Amino acid sequence: MKYLKSLSRGLKRLYVRIKNFLLVGRSRVLRYIDRKPFKSFFIALGILFILIVISNILGKPKVETKKPVVVAKEVKIYTIGSAPKISVQAQVEKSGVIRITALTPGVVQFISKDLGYQVYKGEVLVGLSSNYQGGNTFSLQRQLAETQYQNTVSTADLQKEIIKKQREIAEKGNTNADELRNITDQSVTETSNLITLNDEILTSLDKNLANLVSTNVGGANDALILSTKQLKAQFLAANNQARQALRLGQLNASSDKPPAEISNLQKDLAFKQLDLQEKMLDLGREVSRIQLQIARVGEAMMFPAAPFNGTVQRVSVKIGQAVNPGQELMVLSGEIGSDPVVAIAYVSHEIADKISRLEASVIHINDKISFEAHPSYVTVDAIAGSLYGIYFPIPDQYARDLTEKGFIQIDIPIGYYDTSAAIPYIPIDAIYQTEDQNYVFVVKDGKAEARSVGLGQVFGSFVEITRGLSGKDRVIVNRNVIAGDTITVTK
Repeated sequence: MKYLKSLSRGLKRLYVRIKNFLLVGRSRVLRYIDRKPFKSFFIALGILFILIVISNILGKPKVETKKPVVVAKEVKIYTIGSAPKISVQAQVEKSGVIRITALTPGVVQFISKDLGYQVYKGEVLVGLSSNYQGGNTFSLQRQLAETQYQNTVSTADLQKEIIKKQREIAEKGNTNADELRNITDQSVTETSNLITLNDEILTSLDKNLANLVSTNVGGANDALILSTKQLKAQFLAANNQARQALRLGQLNASSDKPPAEISNLQKDLAFKQLDLQEKMLDLGREVSRIQLQIARVGEAMMFPAAPFNGTVQRVSVKIGQAVNPGQELMVLSGEIGSDPVVAIAYVSHEIADKISRLEASVIHINDKISFEAHPSYVTVDAIAGSLYGIYFPIPDQYARDLTEKGFIQIDIPIGYYDTSAAIPYIPIDAIYQTEDQNYVFVVKDGKAEARSVGLGQVFGSFVEITRGLSGKDRVIVNRNVIAGDTITVTK
């Protein structure tokens, strides 16, 4: 406390001294100004100038030496190991909307359904005729073919019964020939016995004749000799006839001689002719049935029908209007879900062979609608020239946003995602080229590092890397960096 009191008294004395000094100095200054006003004025200006100079010198801010700030560049990267995607155009196959066209020339006789009406599969939509009076040539041809077919069917059983009877006749004729050969064989035996007997009689006659001749004295036996010779001649004639009958009987009775063979051939020929006749009968009936079907198909062309359940979207003709083949009659839209919508991407063999089956493709319906999907099928052969087809199913909820034969964008992954089998592809925009090398920039400790690479095949906007990259290298896609730049990776 004593120290504070002494300090307070010292400050008061200092204040009094300064106040007295200022009062004395003020009075002196005022007297000097009164005596020499101009000189005092210029002295005041000089003092003010000096104060301004001192103030500027003392008030000047210190210049700080700032170290240069390194600004990190924002870049986008592509990671090795992810399957690259190529963008392709895919054609929409949407058979749910079709145009019913005329298949044959004719005149419209009736229209069964109007705009907005529901139709069912097989229901007739439009009726055509061959002339304005309603005559239909195709219907008449169908009636003619139907009548012919009915006649063929109704007479087929009768004709087959006739063929059956003819086959029985041929069989019985052959059996009759066999019986005749048996009878002839028996006659041969009997004829042979008769010839033997005749030979014995002739032998006796020869002996008698020889005795008569040897004992004929003076012509006493001439009459007997003559009668014996006449009798011998009769037996010889009978024997000759019997031998001829024997030879003919042996020919007819034998089963391996021409008469028997002819009989068997006639039987076989008759059977084959009857078989052929029966087949021709069946063929005629089948041909008649097919002709009827053809006539019905021709008649159906005059009455176009709905190929599926759907709704009439447009009627393009009027009753009484003449139409030509290919002219539009109606437009139908099928029920959603009744016919799946697919998108077909036509690509080269290299892309079709390397498409990823693990990572989904991105299908862009329009600028606002996109979804992921896996291909349902990849063709093993070219279906459009040298191009292969990749089929993608389209969900039913997007069917109304697509048009038949329209095109949509699909991002297709190439290779296999995040596996050791991944094909090393990077975007072409990331490649830098000089006269003697190709290089890319990769992320290394937060900076851009140049890396020499080897290039392979190009697929769309991606190129295959044969060497220089491995593992999880992160390739810088931007082209505004140089080696050593500090970078920041953006998504």
